[in-house]
Amino acid sequence: MMQDRNDARRPTRIASRPLAARRVALACAAILAAGVAAAAASAETLRFQGRVEAAERAVLSSRLNGVVAAILFQGGEKVERGQPLIRLDATDAELALAAAEAELAGALALREGAERRAARQEELSERGVASDAQVGSARTERAAARAGVALAQAGRDRAALDLERVVIRAPISGYVSRPMVAVGAFLEAEAAPPLAEIVSLDPAVVAYAAPYADRLAVLEASGAETVEALLAGLRVTLRLPGGRLYPAEATPHAASAEVDPATGAVTVWARFPNPDAILRPGMAVEVVSQAAAAPVDPGRAP
Repeated sequence: MMQDRNDARRPTRIASRPLAARRVALACAAILAAGVAAAAASAETLRFQGRVEAAERAVLSSRLNGVVAAILFQGGEKVERGQPLIRLDATDAELALAAAEAELAGALALREGAERRAARQEELSERGVASDAQVGSARTERAAARAGVALAQAGRDRAALDLERVVIRAPISGYVSRPMVAVGAFLEAEAAPPLAEIVSLDPAVVAYAAPYADRLAVLEASGAETVEALLAGLRVTLRLPGGRLYPAEATPHAASAEVDPATGAVTVWARFPNPDAILRPGMAVEVVSQAAAAPVDPGRAP
């Protein structure tokens, strides 16, 4: 009787094992699907209003007093670093260089004479003919002559530099504004107004304000540990005025260190290649920021 009862129970236990295995498999599949769905949901597309800024900006100025003799640009054209843009009257600088070279020649002649006299006195001293006072005086004269040559050489170099500065060159490559000075104007180096402005357009920088609360949410969803790591995982695209998509994308390279207390936002900057100068400083654009989803580890427990 007892044997029959055991035989009746045995098939029930064997049949229950496949059912349990199927339930575990279904549960694991549900957990994995939930993880994939959560990861997909974390890939957010955010939109912001941005504005184009110049990557580099320089002001053209004069380091000399002088009269503007020629303006070598019209305004609006692209210029290269080192390109001549304005030329001052060089008469004063040329005269100053000629005077400095004459002073240097005189100092060299004095040094030559002092060198000979000092060498002569040292020779006589070795023969016991010249006194120590005579040798000392000759050596002092030689040292003073050498210092005079160094001073005259510095004056000559300064005059040559001033003559080079008569031609005012572009400090950076970029697009130059219209000239802010006219031919014949007298410039004072310490009080002269800006002569022109140059902006570099390639690359172009786009700045946009992103709510910091959204940044924290995306930071958590993406799995990044720092804001810098989050920025490295973002891809940013632009929509230009009129709805046209800009044909390049970028990764944000910097964010402001402070949160604007009025808006609760941080400013984010991204550099875009701009070889055709489509993006211009001051242009309003729509910024589309795509955050990459954090990878799902199937072996990680939920």
